[in-house]
Amino acid sequence: MTIEQTAPALAGPDPYDAWLRRVANDHEAARHVPGIQCRGSVALIDEAARLRGIAEVRLGRAISLEREVETRPDRLADGREIAEAEAAQWRALGNADLPQGHGSVDLVVTVGLHGRHAHGGDVISYDAHGVHNTHLDGLAHIGADAAWHGPIPAGNSQTDEDTMVNWAQHGIATRAVVLDMTAVRGVDWVTAEQPVTAAELDAALAATGVDLLPGDALVVYQGRDRYEAAGNVYPSGAAAVARPGIGEDGSAWIAAKEPGLLLWDFHDARHDARGSLEVHNLISAIGLCIVDNCLLGPAVATLREAGTSTGLVVAAPTAIHRSTGVLINPLLLY
Repeated sequence: MTIEQTAPALAGPDPYDAWLRRVANDHEAARHVPGIQCRGSVALIDEAARLRGIAEVRLGRAISLEREVETRPDRLADGREIAEAEAAQWRALGNADLPQGHGSVDLVVTVGLHGRHAHGGDVISYDAHGVHNTHLDGLAHIGADAAWHGPIPAGNSQTDEDTMVNWAQHGIATRAVVLDMTAVRGVDWVTAEQPVTAAELDAALAATGVDLLPGDALVVYQGRDRYEAAGNVYPSGAAAVARPGIGEDGSAWIAAKEPGLLLWDFHDARHDARGSLEVHNLISAIGLCIVDNCLLGPAVATLREAGTSTGLVVAAPTAIHRSTGVLINPLLLY
């Protein structure tokens, strides 16, 4: 089990800055309309995309892509060593805004007993981001030049930023195309030494027998469930070190395909000396909607048994004003 993963902060420009600017400029030229705020990749989910997804539902079955949100005291105690190590990583960065890091969930449950009657209630607070809980990133999660994609001034997050409300009302339901990177490589999981490439994504897509169209949900399985079952710990956002995931080449492939959203288990590979976020920076560049930390192994196995790699994904966020992200339970119907 690896816990010591903090790398020293590195100065200097992000090596992907020039490429990201080109991607952002190309997106703006193709997708932005003067005077209208761009709502990012979710806007590509139209009636045709939804109907494509509905057409892939043949058995009427559903499978959740959410990792369980752990709040049981005894289970939390079992993971305390990992949680404390991650918190130390964030403190080492000197980030006062995230003293405990990303991913914390606090649940206070009250139970009242009144004769024969019982009543339960709870108050929950959580950090929507990080590498643990399944969550949907809003446009106000990753930005550039003091702005979120749109453009939306970053300061609007303190007043009236409304991406999550817009996406909730637009409706995130579309055809899912599931790519199995472990099958392409013939391995149990993707390794930190070899980020997922565009050629491998092409090969995985070819194996599905369908095209990935703008507005579709791109689901990328990289074997995280097996990786963690073997005792490995996925590096947190504070650890700017190479980790299993999709690299620069794969990120360019995703940007070119214009999915309505990306659902994955492993994140960015961070496969350069600075530990840059190859894929998450597409939130700023093209408004990419990302659902992090999905539980995909069971879904991939189930779809394989059903003889398909497609379905209908429903990822319905809570309509919270000013939210940078929300915990979510994506459903895959097939």
